[in-house]
Amino acid sequence: MASRFVVQRTAQRQFAAQAAVARTEHVVQKAEPLKVSTLKNGLTVASIENHGPVTTLGVVVKAGPRHETYETAGVCHVLRAAAGLATKNHTAFGITRNLQQAGTGLVCTQGREHTVYTIQATRDKTDLAIDYITDIVSNQVFKPWEVKETLPRLKLDLAQLPPSTQALELLHHAAFRSGLGNSLYAAPHRVGAHSTAQLQQFVTKHFTTGRTALVGVGIQHSSLAKFGELLTLEPGAGPTATASKFAGGELRQEKGGSLAFVALAAPVTGSTSVKDAVACMLLQRILGTGSHVKYGASQSKLAKAAAAASAANQSVAAIGSLYSDAGLLGAMVVCEASAAGKIVSAVAAALRSATVTEAEVAAAKKNLLADVYAVQGTAASLVEDIGTQVLLAGDVVQASKVGELVNGITVADVQAAAKKLASAKLAMGATGNLSTTPYLDAL
Repeated sequence: MASRFVVQRTAQRQFAAQAAVARTEHVVQKAEPLKVSTLKNGLTVASIENHGPVTTLGVVVKAGPRHETYETAGVCHVLRAAAGLATKNHTAFGITRNLQQAGTGLVCTQGREHTVYTIQATRDKTDLAIDYITDIVSNQVFKPWEVKETLPRLKLDLAQLPPSTQALELLHHAAFRSGLGNSLYAAPHRVGAHSTAQLQQFVTKHFTTGRTALVGVGIQHSSLAKFGELLTLEPGAGPTATASKFAGGELRQEKGGSLAFVALAAPVTGSTSVKDAVACMLLQRILGTGSHVKYGASQSKLAKAAAAASAANQSVAAIGSLYSDAGLLGAMVVCEASAAGKIVSAVAAALRSATVTEAEVAAAKKNLLADVYAVQGTAASLVEDIGTQVLLAGDVVQASKVGELVNGITVADVQAAAKKLASAKLAMGATGNLSTTPYLDAL
């Protein structure tokens, strides 16, 4: 606690000095670009100082459902629900009360390969925010009665799960079986099956300095690096995830109703190959990610193919999921169950026969850049983006280099991605009324 106090007081003096200079000189300070460094204990620290009134802090850990085993399946969903419970230094009530009193709160989100804890606070509350977020991440205790109190939330998450999300989860499980095939949500029979010991063991094993990044937007790099000393995690890189292998196949979940929800996808290269990954993202936008105008109708390749097959109510969009060493590219189909046979077959045929033109690639580049800049324009999204890049890809693409990277992709690169998609093996996840939905071997 003494070292924690010293770090906080040092940071407070730095912030006070900065504020004094700003008051006396009235100088508009220039924003500092992204800085990334590694501390002696192996922790990665990344920051962008934009001199904004709000500081966004995030701890990104390379730990997600991909790292679960059969015995620990669903543990990450429990960790997500348990974020902000009692730690070695604070009670759950104290954490909630003090964060709310400071006008902030903790948010925990997850991907299949990472977990992110985020706090946003005004600059004068930065020391309080960093104290709580580091304590929440590194000093979790998982008291049995508090873990038990998370069960209603887990059940609510499962009850509110949209059918389209269920189809995507089934798609991943069919495509990869284990690893990246593990769901972001605990299976119903696993709710309440995780003990305090299991949770603590998973955190101790995967929440290590070599697997963690402390990211800040609106804070000086020197201050953030000093705050990194408050993260008392186990040293080392932790266990290595098993390489993902695309298996293919299909999973169907009959639930009745009037609609069919079908996710189709083929394997693509992961984010380790930046050029191939960007080409796949461009191809996804050429295939069509839905209308960009509110209440507008999509005029994409997939939408046109589906509309030509049936006049029934339908919604079709290309989907793309890129991970560190693997990825999926395909389509999500939501349509009337009676027309699912024709529409799903037409969409599969469109995926197999996709072609691209120079004009389509140019439009897709503008669309992709708009999406990237939209993410970078939101501090919370930017923190997650920087953290996942530095942990999963080993490097961060500077904002100034994004345009150059995207514009460096040629039409031939996108055509090559389309050619691979045409000959690739498919996987499928489907739920809802599947009375006319074709099986994978019929597509």
